[in-house]
Amino acid sequence: MKKGPVNETDFEDDDGNELQFSDIVAQILARKWLVILALAVGGLIGLAIGQLPPDQYRSSALVHIEQRNQGIDLPEILVGRGLNSSGGRNIATESHIIKSRFTLWPVVQELNLDWRVEPKRFPVVGHMVERRSWPAIPNWIFPAYTRHGDVIRLDLLEVDGPLIGRRAVLTVTGEDSFDISFGTTEGLSGRVGETVSVVPGFRFRISRLEAPEGRQFMVWRSNELAALGQARRGLIINERPPRNSGIVDFIYESEDPQQTVEMANTIVKSYQRQNLSRKSAEIDQSIAFIENQLPRAREQTAEAAEKLNEFRRSSQASELTAGSQQLLQRIVSAEAELEELKFRKEQLLQRLTENHPDIQELSDRQMRIEERLAEMRQEANELPPLEQELLTLTQRLERAIEIERQLAGRAEELNVVRASAVSNINILEPAVRASRIGPDRTRPIFVGLAVALVLSVLGILVRNYMRRGIDDSREIEELGLPLFATINKVEGLRPGDADSELYPLAKSNPNDIVVEALRGLRTGLQFSLATAPSKSLMITSPAPSQGKSFISLNLGIVSAQVGSRVLLIDADMRKGRLRKQFKLPRKHVGLSDYLANEAKLSDVLISDEETGLDFIPTGRYPPNSADLLTTAAFRDLLGEAADHYDLVIVDSPPILAVTDPGIIGQLTGMTLMVVKHLETTRAEVQSAQKIMSNSGIKMSGAILNQFDVSASSYGQYGHGHYGGYKYHYN
Repeated sequence: MKKGPVNETDFEDDDGNELQFSDIVAQILARKWLVILALAVGGLIGLAIGQLPPDQYRSSALVHIEQRNQGIDLPEILVGRGLNSSGGRNIATESHIIKSRFTLWPVVQELNLDWRVEPKRFPVVGHMVERRSWPAIPNWIFPAYTRHGDVIRLDLLEVDGPLIGRRAVLTVTGEDSFDISFGTTEGLSGRVGETVSVVPGFRFRISRLEAPEGRQFMVWRSNELAALGQARRGLIINERPPRNSGIVDFIYESEDPQQTVEMANTIVKSYQRQNLSRKSAEIDQSIAFIENQLPRAREQTAEAAEKLNEFRRSSQASELTAGSQQLLQRIVSAEAELEELKFRKEQLLQRLTENHPDIQELSDRQMRIEERLAEMRQEANELPPLEQELLTLTQRLERAIEIERQLAGRAEELNVVRASAVSNINILEPAVRASRIGPDRTRPIFVGLAVALVLSVLGILVRNYMRRGIDDSREIEELGLPLFATINKVEGLRPGDADSELYPLAKSNPNDIVVEALRGLRTGLQFSLATAPSKSLMITSPAPSQGKSFISLNLGIVSAQVGSRVLLIDADMRKGRLRKQFKLPRKHVGLSDYLANEAKLSDVLISDEETGLDFIPTGRYPPNSADLLTTAAFRDLLGEAADHYDLVIVDSPPILAVTDPGIIGQLTGMTLMVVKHLETTRAEVQSAQKIMSNSGIKMSGAILNQFDVSASSYGQYGHGHYGGYKYHYN
């Protein structure tokens, strides 16, 4: 690990190798077309999702809610100070009243929100098809599903309670005719403008129907809760600043622009009516209370007058003394005040509890007046008996007359108040039109792009992290192997295509970048073989299908093309297939036959006049290939070939599969390991090195084969070996 300050853009992978932020960027840039494709797909998906929901509309009515007392607005002399001291409610409280059943149910009934008639829509894309005239779907494709331009209007729906929620299905059969199915009931028909009785308790009438034949609609009546929920769902009560200004927007949002305007205005009017109704109901309640008390007060007045007259006739006493008259006035005044307090208390108890501060205040005043009355009555008890009796009867008559007068006056004034009662809800601006507010059809596009970008980048990084194959020339060099060449991937050539026309690429397309890399390999080998024990070269790989035979063949061809004498030996006597490129049959004699002394060298040696390359095939696959390779005949063959040829290439089996490479490598001057890009793992290379080392063979170097720029973690940004450089002969 390097010393010194740590760069914030540097990281370390599991193997301790430094990974810079620029490498991550390079990985992403190497897959830029994948990222672009993902962005295109994400954008298209977002575009499609943005078109799915229906349009949303909003309308608003501006209302002034005056902060008056919510109790009866009466003079204090009539109903007392406590009844008028509750103060106005704030907008938060009023919003609950506005959204309650008390206000919204009249709206549901007036606009028939519990009447439901809906078309049958396409799954998922139904609203988009209904909203737009494109894409134009022919009517013969699922004719029951609605399209743009279909219209149906309902002007009568009568459904009894047990049938609420059950749906009648209408199927258009003509220009103004339709069939009806309702549960098990079928075969009914109807026409536009005619009242149709589906079953007893279910009647409706269609006023307008514009749809082609086969289209289906559903008619039903929703229950009260569903209708109220629909009305409440789109309602927004918003008070304008400052707080408690009383200027309120009644906002309504829905999918139908016409219904949006109607709902906003109707809710305001319903709230206005209900507000006035509440005020009138309170006044009516007070008038009813007074009118119930008046007959009783009149009876008490008549009864008190009769008793006073009878006493005067029987006792010959007609007038009170001046002192008694003064005491009587004080007692009558106190009793009148006490009756007033009792009246106020009864009024307040209709809306408040015993523990309310206003009730407690009246109770304290009542107790003090009763104490004063007790003192004055005690003073009256000290008068002569005859005068006491006259005082008591006169007091009762005066109190009864005062109570009757007050009750009659209150009733008259309450009637005046009821006649002049007005609502404190003032409509400043009714809703006139609905404006489209959404949905935001561009947001899903940006969300889709963002999700696609994140997923594609994460996918690239995770895929590169999970891939254990050799990706970079630096990884090979870190394993102690010099890199002799990087061979690009041959487009169109699959593993195992030994008989493909692309296999001898140096012959079929000598200007290809891969052939140019092989020429570079040829040049490098010339200097390396000059110091090697012999001019023989073994080309192997850790595992099968990594391209060792392809490199062996094409290296031999490019070497022979410059006039060198080259011998190619297919020593993979288990699965070698290079014979196919020389048009040799499966049973043609070859190396195995020669080593078994069943054929002469002249019989197994094939010369290709077109390329100048000499070739020895595998021959028949023997059961003991390793034993044949340990014979003196194979050692002598390689020795004679090294003396006769400028280059001897031995294509050996994979190292991790069999022991043959360990035998062949001891007899060749150099050994190169073919590493397949992104497939051969570090562990495989290390295992192959260990096996060869145990056989006394030091690997001369490696060839990075089938390098794929588009699949590399770093792409052409992280490699200098023909990653982005191409050269062609004119």
